[in-house]
Amino acid sequence: MLFKNIQIILLTLFVSTLLFGQDYQTSKLEQKAKQKYFKDKSKKEYRYHGDTKIEADETIDGNIIVVKGDLTIRGDVQGDVLVLYGDIKIKENAMVDGNATAVNGRIHQAKNARVRGNQIETKAKNLFARDEWEDAYEDDNDYAREYEDDDWDWSWSKRFYGNYSTLPVRDINDSFILRYNRVQGLFIGPRIPKFIGGKYNYFTLSGFGGYGFKEKKWRYSLGLDRWLFDKRTYRFELGAKIYDLTDSRDDWLISMRENSYAAFFLKDDYHDFYRRTGYEIHASQNFTIFLKGTLAYRNDEYESVSRNASWALFKADSKFRENPAINAGNMRSIYGEIYLDTRDNIEMPRQGWFGLLTVETSNTGLKSDFSFNQYAFELRRYQSFGYKERLDMRLKIGSAEGNLPLQKQFQMGGLSTLRAYKNKSLIGDRMFLANFEYNLNPRIFSTDFLFIDKLNYILFYDIGDAWATNQNKNEKWYEGFDTMQLNKLKSDIGLAITLDKGKYRFSFAKRLDTGKAPITFSFRMVKPF
Repeated sequence: MLFKNIQIILLTLFVSTLLFGQDYQTSKLEQKAKQKYFKDKSKKEYRYHGDTKIEADETIDGNIIVVKGDLTIRGDVQGDVLVLYGDIKIKENAMVDGNATAVNGRIHQAKNARVRGNQIETKAKNLFARDEWEDAYEDDNDYAREYEDDDWDWSWSKRFYGNYSTLPVRDINDSFILRYNRVQGLFIGPRIPKFIGGKYNYFTLSGFGGYGFKEKKWRYSLGLDRWLFDKRTYRFELGAKIYDLTDSRDDWLISMRENSYAAFFLKDDYHDFYRRTGYEIHASQNFTIFLKGTLAYRNDEYESVSRNASWALFKADSKFRENPAINAGNMRSIYGEIYLDTRDNIEMPRQGWFGLLTVETSNTGLKSDFSFNQYAFELRRYQSFGYKERLDMRLKIGSAEGNLPLQKQFQMGGLSTLRAYKNKSLIGDRMFLANFEYNLNPRIFSTDFLFIDKLNYILFYDIGDAWATNQNKNEKWYEGFDTMQLNKLKSDIGLAITLDKGKYRFSFAKRLDTGKAPITFSFRMVKPF
């Protein structure tokens, strides 16, 4: 009974942690901005984190500062308004009796709204002298790191708002792991996220440790990296890590956090899991902050794992689907990748490129139980045509040689792939996928559309397939695509409706290869790609 009560408490913490973020300390950026843009510093200060609203019947007598969120004003503000990393939206009949300043954001003012002071849109870097900006980056303040990294002025002068996989920056929200799935149940533990480090931090320690209450197993990963040369633009790293993981390859379909929501609330676990234990030795080279190459040797032991959890908040009468078996054994492989990322934001990009080329080989020459070569290429483009119009495109191709084990097979259908098809209904050692999303906000038109201009509308088209080649295992990676004909590929079309930023979306999709298939509905908390 005591154990069940402990699980209930931990599950409650799991939900509250997922739904509510952490607050932050005052940063140098915030201090600079208040000093420069608050006219009357004697006024009372109201500070908020995340999206904030001042309703029509509210009057705030003081200065307002909002950190990492949008401020929507429908009432009166008797003071200055400052938003760091977010937009200011001043609605009909609203009034700001002071300055309205958006740092790394925009100001949207309705026709009948009033701002008696200055309206300023600026960048974080503009608040610092060049030497100060460099010193601020070297500061050990975690909160400052998140801000200052967003606006480095690189040689070809383009602004970026987000963390790069090629240059990881520590996020204090990532210091704790809390997730839920059908194999581990509730999994909880501390995490040390990898980050770029300061001027004298040559070694980077990263990893996590935690316990799965239904799996009744401890899992961990511990890595150590040593960087050389320039710590930003030409960073070379040598490193190694050891691990014992309940792992999945399905993050590209749905993130671990979003999958935890689906499993916890609806008993829908979209990830497939296996146990992977072993070690990795790797080297990586940043050719620029946007381009990175990695080469690694992996020695992994693979095992199948079983479904253990049966509880979810809803659907008490249903069961989690069984976790599929894999090909067990010792896999020794050499893995290489080239990674390109010029997106302006990792989670919600509006412009830029993303590219990833991966190659993995495992064979008897490495004393491996498996023998295969696997190749995957992905290219994305985010093309903005204005503030309220954008085209997102993705192309992904995969191929293999030899006997590809089950845990390495390409799987498609459902979330983030062919959205009108059943989850992972297509599988094989060859894959082709193309996704297109046209994003439009009605505010691009001159006429008001009442409430519908608060939403974004996305028309999308998916086309692709995954299939197995014939039994000739001597077939080369470039063979086996001759059966791929455009008119035989699976395809669908659909419409998604999102909030203004496009993060939460409700969509429906319809298959184009049959008139009988029903329309598929889905709700997502992130972009599919």
